Amino acid sequence: MSDENLPPDESADDLEQYAIVANRRQQWDTLLWQMPTMVLTGEAFLFTISLGAATAPTGRRIAAALALLVAMASLHSLASHRLSELTDSAWLHEYERSHRAPALHGLSWRERRSTIVRAQRKSSSVTDRLVTQVGRTRSIVVWFWTMAAITLAAAGTLVLAIGWPQLLTH
Repeated sequence: MSDENLPPDESADDLEQYAIVANRRQQWDTLLWQMPTMVLTGEAFLFTISLGAATAPTGRRIAAALALLVAMASLHSLASHRLSELTDSAWLHEYERSHRAPALHGLSWRERRSTIVRAQRKSSSVTDRLVTQVGRTRSIVVWFWTMAAITLAAAGTLVLAIGWPQLLTH
C-alpha cells in the first residue's frame, strides 16, 4: 500500500505496527485458551498416578510434586497470557480511537458482547436463554479458579503422599 492512498494522519508504518500488534494479541488469545486443555490432560495423568492405589510411595510423591509444579506454572502462564492479551488489546483500542477507526478491541468488545447477551436473554429459544445464563461468568474467571483449585488439589495430594501415604493405598 502506498502512502498517498492513506489518510493524512496515517502511514504505512502505522498500519504495519497495528497489524503486528493485532496478530500478537491473537496469538496471546490462542495460547490463553489452548493451555487449559493441555494442562487438564497432563494433570489427569499425574493425578491418576499420584492417587493410584498400586503406585509405589516414591512414584506417588514424584507424580504429586509434578502435578503441583505443573498446576502452579499453568496458573502463572494463564495470568501472564491474559495480561499480555489485555495489554495488546488496550494498545489496539487506543490506536483505533486516536485514528477515529471503529473500536474493535478493548472494553468496547465487552460492551458489544453484553448487548448481544441481553438480546439473547429475550430470545424465544430456550437454548439461547440457557447459554446466556452459563455465560454470566467470564471464561477467564472460570478457568483461573479452576486452575487454582487444581493447584490446591495437587498440594493436598502431595501432603497426603508425604505425611499420610496409607490414606492413598486403599
